[in-house]
Amino acid sequence: MKKTNTKAPAYLLFILSLGYIMAVLDTTGVVLAVPHIETAMSVSLEQSIWIINAYTLALGSLLLLSGNLTTKYGAKRILLFGMTIFTLASFGCSFSPNIETLIILRFVQGFGASLFMPSSLALLFISYPDSTKRARMLGIWTAIISVATGTGSFIGGLIINYFGWRGIFLINIPLGILTVISILLLVKNNIANPKTRIDIFSNIFLVATIGSLVIYLVEGNQYGYSNLNLLLFLLLFILFTVGLVVHDKKSKAPIVPHQLLKNAKFIVSNLLGLVVNISLYGIVLVLGLYFQTYLNLSSMVSGLLILPGMIVLIIGNLFYARAVKRFSVGSLATVSIIFAIVGAAGIFGIGVLFHEIQLYILIPLFSLMSLGIGVLTPATTTILMEAAGQELSGIAGATLNANKQIGGLFGTTIMGILTTNLSHNWNMVIVVAFLVNVIMYIATWLIASRYLYGKE
Repeated sequence: MKKTNTKAPAYLLFILSLGYIMAVLDTTGVVLAVPHIETAMSVSLEQSIWIINAYTLALGSLLLLSGNLTTKYGAKRILLFGMTIFTLASFGCSFSPNIETLIILRFVQGFGASLFMPSSLALLFISYPDSTKRARMLGIWTAIISVATGTGSFIGGLIINYFGWRGIFLINIPLGILTVISILLLVKNNIANPKTRIDIFSNIFLVATIGSLVIYLVEGNQYGYSNLNLLLFLLLFILFTVGLVVHDKKSKAPIVPHQLLKNAKFIVSNLLGLVVNISLYGIVLVLGLYFQTYLNLSSMVSGLLILPGMIVLIIGNLFYARAVKRFSVGSLATVSIIFAIVGAAGIFGIGVLFHEIQLYILIPLFSLMSLGIGVLTPATTTILMEAAGQELSGIAGATLNANKQIGGLFGTTIMGILTTNLSHNWNMVIVVAFLVNVIMYIATWLIASRYLYGKE
């Protein structure tokens, strides 16, 4: 086993952050490109929603496999391979002649992102062996990712406004090339553990399970959920789910170690994380479409209107870092959900009472909801990682990232279905979307109160 260079330059931190920045931009930024792609390619919302879903499906369902590949073949090798795939797919997306080609390339793009996301974090960890410097670099890295997440919609809207929807993919090409060249020059060696076991069949079952359910939900909205061809996908979902559970239970290299699945805190923190991402990704999609389709605002202005909520989300992250010194993690997680409930319930209530909600009310209430999410996200991350312990921290981190993407996938799917069916009445879209969020957060608050409140 070889060792990596022990005096990694600070510039490497920026390079390793680029992958995450691109991955975020290709999630939140692309949401604002959907109306433009619909118009340019003359397709329906049901078709264009697959531009988002194909990417998040590949990214979310393959992250756990990629985490194991990083351990087996080494972070440097997997990062270079993933970034190359992502960059080439981005080039293809930029010049896609039709929606079918774009959707296929978005899946390939998601596969590439699933490879470089866990490997870049692993490379960051091993490139700074000094614990003090590593902690500082991880703190800076987290801040960079938080800023990228918070400003992703605005930056995406800015690019689309000046360069069109293809620009959101073209920007990845120079950044991808810069990353590959820099890693080749800065990281001399590759740490690998060839003895790592990988169960390919479990991962195939996972992709097939999620994919068949998403196809049924999205296409059923267009062709009817009782359509015989689509009922086949529902049957496949059931069969793949059973196959995944049975096979993974017997596997010597399960997707998630069995002892973690018996840990209540691990399960609850994953559930809370899933709800947060269903909520956040879904609402950003609804608001992006609402601003552009109903209010006829530009993609740049739409991104600017979403920005306050994203900035408050970062403030919530920073508040948690200070508050956790005085309050238990479980208590912060439980109380933060109340902020999300109040924000979502406020938008729902005003929408019902006045039949239309003004922007000067919508944005502050969305920001209040985001504040709750901003505190809840690091709290659930802390609970999850502590439940896993140091020995299983790697797979726990991969589970966390996969959970985020799968939550985002179902968030955009559910809200895409809602928007398609109610687009004749945008006030109703807003009302129902935030009602769904109120119900989800009340349910998670009850669970958090039972298992987390008052506990470290």
